[in-house]
Amino acid sequence: MNLKRIIALENEVNIPLEAYSNELDISKYSSSEELVQQGDLQKNNTLLIAATDSTIALGKELGIAAMAYANPDFPNQTYRGVDMIVEGFEEVDIDFLEKVYQRYHRIPWTILETERCVVKELCLDDLDALFELYGNGEIDKYTEPLFPYEEEKEFQRAYIENMYRYFGYGMWLVFSKGTGKLIGRAGLEHREYHEEIELELGYIIGTAYQGQGYATEVCEAILKYAKEHTGFDRINTLIEEGNEISKRLSRKLGFVHEEDFELDGKIMHRYIKNFDL
Repeated sequence: MNLKRIIALENEVNIPLEAYSNELDISKYSSSEELVQQGDLQKNNTLLIAATDSTIALGKELGIAAMAYANPDFPNQTYRGVDMIVEGFEEVDIDFLEKVYQRYHRIPWTILETERCVVKELCLDDLDALFELYGNGEIDKYTEPLFPYEEEKEFQRAYIENMYRYFGYGMWLVFSKGTGKLIGRAGLEHREYHEEIELELGYIIGTAYQGQGYATEVCEAILKYAKEHTGFDRINTLIEEGNEISKRLSRKLGFVHEEDFELDGKIMHRYIKNFDL
């Protein structure tokens, strides 16, 4: 299932979609009736860009992924049922449109790639591999263990809907490019510090893959992603007393010690990295 066509009703969204013509089969329609009459319309490869609730409703009826354009010529719209609303197209590219399409069809995003790894969103099909990862060695010595299988499944189902879909980031899975195997987890979370919500970096690497530079490689890429895509001006990492490996990695990544405090009966060390440094 891949995005192959963008549809924009010309009276609602007059944008230069031809800019994407090398990658996509572009069609334009002057009315919703013409859209309905198009015989070769395939809902599984199409993204509808619309500026009115009526067109969005039509797309929903047809089962088409939709993105809303807040066109000032069509005020007082609600845009219910869409995953994304844009106010302009200056920064809209193929990758952005593909991600809107993937959200609608519940396709996990590929977040980034490094030299040896691919970082992706978790999907429920990954649960068996995740339990295998956690069951091998002492990977959860300094992090929270998984819930029992069915409870973890429901937790991740809610996480996908409420974290990934709302914020566009969260804790992701790390796969080896060479083998395709799950080798760890890493990503971005929220944590409250002194009544302020801040961004936090977290990671774990499977026992069999530790000591090979994977954590440094992946975390450096995630920090770059966080700086460019989250809107935060700094990021935290929280390290339990005794986890000297994570302390060394944090310093290597440019974090500096901020404070210590007790959390759930454990001494925790808070490190901070400012993105402007």
